Amino acid sequence: MPTRSLQAGLSALVAFDPSEPADANAEAMAEAVDAVATGAVTIASRDVELNGVSVQKGKWLGLADGEPVAGGETFDEVVQVVLGRLLAEPRGLLTLLTGEDPPSLDHLLSELASEHPELELDVHEGGQPHYPLLLSAE
Repeated sequence: MPTRSLQAGLSALVAFDPSEPADANAEAMAEAVDAVATGAVTIASRDVELNGVSVQKGKWLGLADGEPVAGGETFDEVVQVVLGRLLAEPRGLLTLLTGEDPPSLDHLLSELASEHPELELDVHEGGQPHYPLLLSAE
């Protein structure tokens, strides 16, 4: 199943049912990939200006579905913009995969639980080296 991100690949994997035939699995996995909104928060490795977003090397960079959507001095300000994009339409599940050196998520998780009580939050240690946080909303 071709995907454009680790998060979409995980959504496809969760949709896989070994008791179903290949064509049914392919359809279910494709639907999962199409339905997931993905995000990432990282540190810019170079100065970048894309889609009207300008970020200096060493500052926080936020991506939504692979496109830059925010840049800033703090993790919190950037992750809020990414979440705004991911949660623009109603979602039932938000998965957060922390990187090998993640920022504290306590305040963020508390805020999400308060602002989106219907949203299930699922946090896992992903250990990825270049992305302190990967997100997927389904």
